[in-house]
Amino acid sequence: MKHANSQEAEIPTTVAANINPLLPAVVECPFGYFAQLRRQPPVFVSHGRFFLISRYDDVRQVLLHPEVFSSAGSPGVRRKLPAEVVRVMARGFRPVPTVQTIDPPAHQRYRSLLSKAFSSRRVARLEPDIRRLAHDLVDKFIDEGRVDLVAQFAVPFPLTVIAMWLGLPVADLPRLKRWSDAAAAPLGGMLNREEEIECAEIELEAQEYFAARLEERRREPRDDILTDLCRAHLDGNEPLDNGEIYYLLIQLLVAGNESVRNLISSAMLLLLQHPAHMAVVRAQPALIPKFVEEALRIESPIKAFFRVAKSDTRVGGVEIPAGSRVAVLFASANRDESHFSNPDSLDIDRDNLSDHLAFGLGIHYCLGAALARTEARIAFEVLLSRLADIRLAPGNELTHTPSFIFRGLKALHLEFST
Repeated sequence: MKHANSQEAEIPTTVAANINPLLPAVVECPFGYFAQLRRQPPVFVSHGRFFLISRYDDVRQVLLHPEVFSSAGSPGVRRKLPAEVVRVMARGFRPVPTVQTIDPPAHQRYRSLLSKAFSSRRVARLEPDIRRLAHDLVDKFIDEGRVDLVAQFAVPFPLTVIAMWLGLPVADLPRLKRWSDAAAAPLGGMLNREEEIECAEIELEAQEYFAARLEERRREPRDDILTDLCRAHLDGNEPLDNGEIYYLLIQLLVAGNESVRNLISSAMLLLLQHPAHMAVVRAQPALIPKFVEEALRIESPIKAFFRVAKSDTRVGGVEIPAGSRVAVLFASANRDESHFSNPDSLDIDRDNLSDHLAFGLGIHYCLGAALARTEARIAFEVLLSRLADIRLAPGNELTHTPSFIFRGLKALHLEFST
């Protein structure tokens, strides 16, 4: 099935090369801008001192060559922390690079610690609990005939799964959300100095909380991920300290929460904008996994991450000097017309459905991809089986949380029948 989306107003190519990609209007709706970027080689952005890598083949080149493009450092927009933020963070754990922000061979050592936690067997064991959770969340609002799908489903759903997976009490979900948001927001490059300081203070709260939970697990081990990490040894040497475990956990918390939360809300909006697809996946739930893949492509929950060139190199015919930062635009690559036919159209029957880069590629491919796919599939199986005649409620603004890195709706107010 195919359905064309309305096209955004075009930006002249010469203008696209000079527009600041951090402008609020571009961050809110970047796809027209990305389309213009793809018509030219990688573009250097003087405002942020980084190159924009927008085309599918160029993005693949960067992701598949970690020996050339380093993941060390911040995956977000900020290059260096403001001095005030550094002073706040100095009161907590020393920053430790782990899975997402480290290169081989250390990367593989950290990744191997988590691979069993994300195994298909462990995900399958969680599936009944995930399905029960989805039904429980729907039970809380179904009699109202209306819901903010973001606040009442898309946010608590993955957070609760993460809490179950880690072995944390559901009562702590509001704090987990606060800490996840505070860790994610600075990456997006849209905060002022005061907001960054506030996020750093909030992160100290998270560090204190997790340090206490880790000490509990060392005294009283349980069958959960926190206990597994307390028992883990890197290279068979000393066990991980609290700082190392914390930075592993906060990366997992942000990635798992942001990806699934944003995917569920964006995918539901896609179905509302494409009622023929809504009818098809309702009638044939077996097609939901294909719809999830297409939603990941067309509304990538993570729009971009950064890499650093280790040496002088070339991408798309453009010289990239050693030390340069490059923004790898997953959301642009996933709509590249040279790889995906009619890329702005929702098409769950496209031949290369699984070619999208929403979960990355290569050694940094998302560890939690199988879990995220399972959560999204179950979410739509439950939502579509229990809510009839889903429609947008009056008053929706359909705006996104401002971030260069993440793409997620602030709210999605729906009405429905039962």
